[in-house]
Amino acid sequence: MKGPTTRKHRPAARFCLVHSRPMHPRLMTLLPMVDPAPSTTRVMRVALAAATLATLVGCGGKALAPSASDALRAELAVRTKERDEAVARAAELDAKLLSLATERNARIDPEVAEAMPALAAVGLASLSTARLTAPTKATLAIVLAPTDGLGRFIQLTGTVRASVAALIPGRDPMPAGSVTLAPKALRDCYRSGFMGTHYTVELPVEWAGVEAARGLSVAGEFVDGATGKRYPFLGTVPVVPAKADATSLPAAAGASR
Repeated sequence: MKGPTTRKHRPAARFCLVHSRPMHPRLMTLLPMVDPAPSTTRVMRVALAAATLATLVGCGGKALAPSASDALRAELAVRTKERDEAVARAAELDAKLLSLATERNARIDPEVAEAMPALAAVGLASLSTARLTAPTKATLAIVLAPTDGLGRFIQLTGTVRASVAALIPGRDPMPAGSVTLAPKALRDCYRSGFMGTHYTVELPVEWAGVEAARGLSVAGEFVDGATGKRYPFLGTVPVVPAKADATSLPAAAGASR
């Protein structure tokens, strides 16, 4: 005769109390390895959920109040940058003095002279644009691309002069402005980024009348500060509305080196 059978207790499935769905694995790891009696399971899970919620709510970050050290760190960064710039300028001056002394007192190796880059042309790049600020006013950005004999960018040292004329259909070109940049000012116009390396000269232009120009004619020259040689540049820059999308700008018509 068989004795009384003992009903084995199967572990209760781990369900979320709110949505009656299986609990998140991270919460399941927090439960005991052996399930408690069914009478205490619900109470324990409620307590665990409340503790977890309180922990998440109470873990907010603490904002740091400004201190005197912040100003000192900012000043140190500024002074460090100024020191690095001064060191770079001193190194550049030493290189210039050494170059002048070498050219005066010694004969330059022909191979070195042949490999040394030199300015071959200055071009008005197609990145040049003019944006209308009023019916007869615009802000012109002249983008210059100087290159050596291999067509590679080369830095400029000298003076840039340019004159601008407004182009209106059915009318003669009308003077709109001019600009002259000395060597130091030209050096500050150096730009380098994802659009390439170039010099950008910005100036406001204005012409007589009430009609908006379709384009601006730019004629200018660069005078080399060391040799005195002149490099002319000429081209037409399109005029676009002030709020035009930069990606829709047409290439400058007639831009040339």
